[in-house]
Order: sequence, then structure tokens, then C-alpha cells
Amino acid sequence: MIKAVIWIVDDDDDHREGLCDLIAAAGHGPIGFGSAADALDAMKRGLPDLILSDLRMPGMDGLAFLRTIRDRGAEVPLILLTGHGDVGQAVRAMQLGAQDFLEKPYDADHLLSVIDRTLQSSRLSIENAALRQSLQALQPRLLGNTTALTALRNRLIQIAPLDVDVILQGETGTGKELAARILHQSGPRQTGPFVTINCAALNATGFETDLFGQLNEDCSMRPGRIAAADGGTLFLDQIDVMPLSLQPRLLRFIQTRCIELGGTTTPINIRIIAAASADLRELIARDMFRQDMFYRLSDVEISLPPLREIPADIPVLFAHFVKEAAARHGLPATEITFADRKTLMRHHWPGNGHELRQAALRRVIGLEGSVAETIRAPGSTLKDRVLHFEAMEIARVLDQCKGNTARAAQELGIPRRTLTAKISRSPLRDPD
Repeated sequence: MIKAVIWIVDDDDDHREGLCDLIAAAGHGPIGFGSAADALDAMKRGLPDLILSDLRMPGMDGLAFLRTIRDRGAEVPLILLTGHGDVGQAVRAMQLGAQDFLEKPYDADHLLSVIDRTLQSSRLSIENAALRQSLQALQPRLLGNTTALTALRNRLIQIAPLDVDVILQGETGTGKELAARILHQSGPRQTGPFVTINCAALNATGFETDLFGQLNEDCSMRPGRIAAADGGTLFLDQIDVMPLSLQPRLLRFIQTRCIELGGTTTPINIRIIAAASADLRELIARDMFRQDMFYRLSDVEISLPPLREIPADIPVLFAHFVKEAAARHGLPATEITFADRKTLMRHHWPGNGHELRQAALRRVIGLEGSVAETIRAPGSTLKDRVLHFEAMEIARVLDQCKGNTARAAQELGIPRRTLTAKISRSPLRDPD
């Protein structure tokens, strides 16, 4: 089996044929070319794994050959073969992108060693590029092209590398968790864990153990959820509805970044990102949120706009959610017409991203025909609107918990039986 396809470009017939024999004996597939022009013509049909090229050739020399290859955007590695007086030019070729050069006369074993090293380095570069592309595809993205979304993206990129805590403020469904994940995955702790604590589900019973852990009878320690975030990011979701009575204990940790348990103090290396749907300053004025907690967390404040303020981005987001839902359920992604886009941009979207995602799901699975039918108002009474919002929030948490109703019930702070009953009555999700 051929290890690699290697081109030898040299106008010296004897030298070229000798190289082909040497490289073939090493298990590679050599192809010889008497001129750079012939090799460039062959590139129209495909690229080799490696090129060995003489520097001094009539017509186009090795340096011009290298420049032409790079101008075409071809990333094939090239090793230059030079005479004794051409070392200066060879160094220039290295600056232009040649992988290595060998001065004639060279040792055959050394040549093969350089070839193997260059091939290995090239393969590693290709694998790393593919890995970066895969990781980039997995990175959370904040879609949209309006001025507000562009400014938000730039703000997140600016803040992500800094070791500062952040408060994200915006209505429910504006993408606060997505923004938190972008900050985490673009920051210095990206290889660490991302741990979410739903502050709305916290209550006095079990609060200390859940967050800070406990000391067992055998003196061993059971870590809490805060310790699980060590080396990464702690995301305090819905901190605006955290019970006031529980805030002092959490504040103590935020101040010290240490967990005190059983006489032992354990430092925790984390970044804290908090999210709030309500205006925290208003809550402070109404004595519903601690001012010192706010200032401990608000190294940076970032506001996320509701959909009604970025109407031009709504069709883009809807199309993304349609593709996402289609892929999840193995269904075709339905076409979005000009009329659909106009309808999407006119709707008020009180549920923001949650409502838009559910509208896309209903469109994909065919519950309604047009977008206008898909996004019809949930009802005019307060009860109808509350039920609609509740259903969207349940759907969001279930998605976050990968459909695990026990975990979702814990996050929502309600019994699992109650959650199951609500799911069965929900118009937005199937009962499973």
C-alpha cells in the first residue's frame, strides 16, 4: 500500500529518476516532472501529499514555482533541493512557505527522514484544522445581523477572555444562557465545566447541601454543585427570583470564592455569570434583591434585546430553528416564503426565543399550515397567557435537561407528578 503520493520536480533526468527509485523503495508513490510548468498543469487534476522541487530549473525556478502554488491556495507541503550556493534563496523559500530544504549532495537516509517528518507534520496540521472546524461547528452561535446583535456579539467577544464576573439581563427567551455559554467557551476556562444553578428552584430545605455539599459521618465530603464548577463557569440562572433569605450564604461564597465545610476551607476557581429577566436595580429599590450581591456580580453588565427590537433578525432565527427541529425529528425543513418573513417580523413575540423555537417546531411537524397560523396569539385572557408562558418555560427546561423530567422538576422547583400533569396539558410539547 502506497504511504504517500510524492512529486519530484527536477529538469535533471538522471537525478529525478534516481529520486523516484529511492522514494518508491521507501513505500511511497513517486511521480516525476521535468519542469514546474508540467507540475502546475497536473495540479488541475489533483494534488500530491508532498512535492520535492529543485531550486535551479530553466523557465520557472523552484522559488517561482512555490509562489505560484501558494497564490493558487494549494497547501501541499514542499521541500526544496538546493546547490551549495543557493542556501540564501532556500531560506527565502522557507519564509514563503516551504517546509524544508536540503543542500546537495544529501544523504539518502536523511532525505527519507525529512520526507517522513514533513508528511507527519502535514497530516497533523490537516487533522488539527478538521478538529478546529468541528469544534467551531459545536460552538454556540448568536445569530443575527442587526446593529444590536452585532454589537452584542462584539461585546461578548471583548469580555470573554477577561477574568470578570458578568450579569446578563434580558427578558425571558432572549438568549441569556446561550450568551453565558459563549462567554464560557471563548474564555480562559473553556476546558472546565459549565454548571447551571436555577436560582428559582432553590429553597431553604437542602439549600446548603445542594450548593455547598456536606460532611458525611465518616468525615468524607460530598461536594455540592458549586464545587462541581471548579475550574470552569458557574451560571446562576434566574438570580432575580432567588429567595432573599438565601442570598447572604451565596454572597459569602461570591466574596471569598471558598467553600467552608467541616472546619475546612476549599478555594474554588470559577467565573460566575448570572442571568436576570427582571431589572435588578428595581428589585434592589424594592428590597427584593441584595445590593451588595449585585455589586459583587456586576463587574460587567450586558443587556440582551428582545425579538421585537430586532425584527430583521427574526426570519434568520426562525429558519435556524426550523432546520434544528427538522434535523431532530427527521423531517424536511419547510420553505419560508416572503409572506412568512413579513408575518414573522410583524409579530410581537412576547415569549422571544422560546416562543419562536416552538413556532418553528409546530411548523416543521405540520400542526399548522402558514406561519400566521403557527404564531397566532395564545389567547386574550391573563390565564391563557400565563398558561402559554408556563408551557414555553417547561419546554425550555426539558430541552435543557435532555427530556429528563426528574431533573426538570428539580430545576423548576415543582414535584415531578405536577410537572408530568402540566406536560400532558401543554399544547407545545408531546406528553412524552
